Amino acid sequence: MKLFGINFSSSSDFKITEDDKVWVEENFRWLKQVFGYPNKDHEQILLTAKFFPATFQSQAVSVENAMSDLCQLLTLPRKSVHYVVLSDIRDLNNVPYQIEGKPFECETELRKGDHTIYIANSLLKHPDRLLFCLIYEFIRIRLTESDLEFDTGGDDTSLFIYLAGIYYGFGVLLAQNLLHAGRSTDGRWEIKWHYGSEMPQQVMAFSLATYAHMRGERNPEWKNEFKGDFRHTLDGALDYVNAHPTDLYDEAEIKANALFSQSCDHFDKNEFDEAIGTLQKILFLTKDDHMKADVFNNMGYYYMRRNDFQQAISNFRKALTFGPAYGYANDNLGYALVMTGELEEGYRYLEKAQLTENNDPAYTFRNFALYYQHKGDFALAEEHFQKAFAENTPVDLLEFHYGEFLEQRGDHDTALQFFQKSAAKNEDEGKKKLARST
Repeated sequence: MKLFGINFSSSSDFKITEDDKVWVEENFRWLKQVFGYPNKDHEQILLTAKFFPATFQSQAVSVENAMSDLCQLLTLPRKSVHYVVLSDIRDLNNVPYQIEGKPFECETELRKGDHTIYIANSLLKHPDRLLFCLIYEFIRIRLTESDLEFDTGGDDTSLFIYLAGIYYGFGVLLAQNLLHAGRSTDGRWEIKWHYGSEMPQQVMAFSLATYAHMRGERNPEWKNEFKGDFRHTLDGALDYVNAHPTDLYDEAEIKANALFSQSCDHFDKNEFDEAIGTLQKILFLTKDDHMKADVFNNMGYYYMRRNDFQQAISNFRKALTFGPAYGYANDNLGYALVMTGELEEGYRYLEKAQLTENNDPAYTFRNFALYYQHKGDFALAEEHFQKAFAENTPVDLLEFHYGEFLEQRGDHDTALQFFQKSAAKNEDEGKKKLARST
């Protein structure tokens, strides 16, 4: 397909060709099939301390801190992404040079679970551009980890990265960095640069407007992050999309997404019955198998937190009928089986969770620890509990279960400290344990 065949540079009024419109919509349709509808309650990622806490903790932008934040935002293990800084002629003092075409800035050697980002040393002098390049590369990494074949070798591969980035919530940041120009001088030599992305402003505006439409947003608040011509173009794109709706938007699916978010809010308040009831409503609305898998998985988890393990196991098995390679559902089913004494079957599901590589390693380590604890192999249980803690990510009931493990081994004082940590996380299990212990 010939993409972006019209010159938009003369006006900020919104225009879109039919080919470009179809390309954006078809790729979003594919992303919807893979990931489901974008969640309306998920905030747009902005360049603020809220989303980039490690980056903003120091005055100078560092690669290490930025990568830590991006791993957190895209749920990637920090140890799975490495970087190498490379020097070239741009780092030499008092040496004039001219680069024609696209200069090397940032490129990733993609290997699932072990990615290496190569970064030009000169890019470290431009923190805004550095962050944008890292975001772009991390989107490629996330797509690779999700087993999506995005690099088809065609002209539109890099353009698809932008659409995926919009889906992941980076649309505002990507749109704000479509163009990057500047100059610097040391009194003797002057350096000028001008970078333009492959994604034209008009197509980016239409992509953002389509994304908003899929979230059920006719007038998204995040559009206020833009100023000037692009804001004018985006307003035109939003008006166009609202006046020309497509089947990308489904009122029932949007409502299902909203209910899913409500169920999570109930869970955060330990309102398990309300969370389950809210999820059950979704099954009458959605036709999305990904959503159904999430609903059954979460219902199983909420039943499990109510100590109704048989209902939990039934729901986890239903979730796996929609996606046998669903890491969380395999992990949760393994946990439920271990807790009900079905140790070996539980172990097999924990192994399946690891093989999916879309599990949460910290949860899986916790669950293996419980398996070994129930087997009476306290050394391996301790080893896996420590692996879970070493992941340094929040894990429900990790402190509670470790406290019970310590209690079983006779270390009551230390166990009490972990029950207190569980209670501080607002876990009913920890609160009840503390009440019985005092």
